[in-house]
Amino acid sequence: MITWKSVRKIIHRLLKVGSGSRRRLPRARPSQPFSRLLRPLFEKRRLRSIFGLNLAIAIVIVNGLGDIGGAIPLEAPETAVLTSETVNVLTETTFRMPLAESGGYSQGFNRFHPGVDIRAGRGTLIYPAAAGIVTEVEIGRFGYGHKIVISHANRIETLYAHLDDVNVKVGDQVAKDAVIGKVGMTGWTTGPHLHFEARAKEGLINPKQILPDSQ
Repeated sequence: MITWKSVRKIIHRLLKVGSGSRRRLPRARPSQPFSRLLRPLFEKRRLRSIFGLNLAIAIVIVNGLGDIGGAIPLEAPETAVLTSETVNVLTETTFRMPLAESGGYSQGFNRFHPGVDIRAGRGTLIYPAAAGIVTEVEIGRFGYGHKIVISHANRIETLYAHLDDVNVKVGDQVAKDAVIGKVGMTGWTTGPHLHFEARAKEGLINPKQILPDSQ
């Protein structure tokens, strides 16, 4: 026997099924601007097939060629060649250690490091390695940080980097006993030290060749 109650159940089930087919999908996340820009290009079948064909050809060509070029060799810095006689003259008559106190070298001169790092406490006084004229002063946050470049009478330039304090300006004539700055941690450094470089007309010089009391 069909009752009104059973008819209502059937109608309710039908309505439930119908409403389920029209259920809302969750809202999709908005696409990125770059995706919206490229979508019309890839929705065109002809352009899509051309792009796919070109990509396939490029992959085949690259695989056929194998390694292209290989690793890029790193060139060593241009280094000046000093005779033992020249080194003796420079060391005995010209250059001094640029720090009042130091703890020796923490890093030496090599193809990746065109100078030496000299251990010293933060605030240690820095002196010119020799008398000369200040040709460059830079106050920076990266790389060398605060640095000073001094030109000497023997046509050699010296560089002092990672300073906290700079006490000179471009054009100053400095003697050996002049305080030009203080050891710091400016630029790219993990601890207080003095980065020291020397350059001749012919190229970079290993500072250990010209600094006395090298350790």
